[in-house]
Amino acid sequence: MKTTKLEYFHIPQASKGWTNGNKVMLVLHGLGDSLESYKIFAAEVNVTGLHYLLVNAPSPYFIGHSWYDIPPGDPNPGIDNSSNIILEVIEELKDQGFDYQDIILCGFSQGGCIVMETLYKCPHALGGVAALSPRLYEERIPERLSYSAKNTPVFCAHGNYDDVIPFKQTENSILQLTKKGMKADFHDFDMGHEIDPMEILSFREWLNELL
Repeated sequence: MKTTKLEYFHIPQASKGWTNGNKVMLVLHGLGDSLESYKIFAAEVNVTGLHYLLVNAPSPYFIGHSWYDIPPGDPNPGIDNSSNIILEVIEELKDQGFDYQDIILCGFSQGGCIVMETLYKCPHALGGVAALSPRLYEERIPERLSYSAKNTPVFCAHGNYDDVIPFKQTENSILQLTKKGMKADFHDFDMGHEIDPMEILSFREWLNELL
């Protein structure tokens, strides 16, 4: 399993278990981070029958990478570019034998923004999308959601004490999306801008229901 679009690292499934063994989760890091941090995350999620494809964002940012510019820069060109790249990665995975329903997107912070933006654009329903502490731009939410976006399960989690991305900003965006027909499960946790063990437990349960 590979992609030609971004730097990547593939973690193969440990076993098929009760699944068909043909599911993959594409994992996107946050601002200034890299795929290296998510090797531990994949081990903690530890879902049977799931491959993990960890990717680096396309732009350098200090010692890590970025999916798009932050203020005072304009985030919009980078969001468009990065989400288009993820759409291309999805097509590469399709060519490698994964159906669209076998592909799950997961992103933290900036990565959470990009997986949601990819969902808005994707012409096919996916296996699922997980946005962890995402920065969701309300002005970029489509006026109408596509059939595929409405039929892709979404998991979103955010910390009540997040001092980087306000909790209410994400909650309000998810509320707008559910009103437009998105099937989104929203979870709040007593945490800051981070990935919490209780969050991973809830995420694992959600993934196991999908598989």
